[in-house]
Amino acid sequence: MRKLSNMLRDAVAKDEVLRASRAQIVLKDWAAIVGPGLGERSHPDRYDHGTVWVAVESSAWAQELRMSKETILARLRAKSGEANLFDDVRFGVRPVKKDQPLINEPFDEQAHKDSLRGMSIREIAEKRLKNWRQDKG
Repeated sequence: MRKLSNMLRDAVAKDEVLRASRAQIVLKDWAAIVGPGLGERSHPDRYDHGTVWVAVESSAWAQELRMSKETILARLRAKSGEANLFDDVRFGVRPVKKDQPLINEPFDEQAHKDSLRGMSIREIAEKRLKNWRQDKG
């Protein structure tokens, strides 16, 4: 059995967890990135190792987004300020759930800081490990 301290170190140190958090901040403005028309018909539902998976309401709209893929990637990279945060965007016909956040819930920096206030580093790490496990499902 692994010690909790070893598991926490592994979970908190994962670069991909940090990348996904930074990506979520950018992806919450999806409609501004793709425009209001496409934003109404699509929603990013997953970020995994540089790839954004986008739910689109129909194959016609998915094709429209595919034709704009390079422009969308350029806008995502520009908004993030990181050239390597977004490598690919893939579009699939799935139910579009705009009210469902990409990762747990929309990121609110002030609420996040408030939720950590008064916590020890160990408590913060345990909270992050719990969230990480939930994301892995």
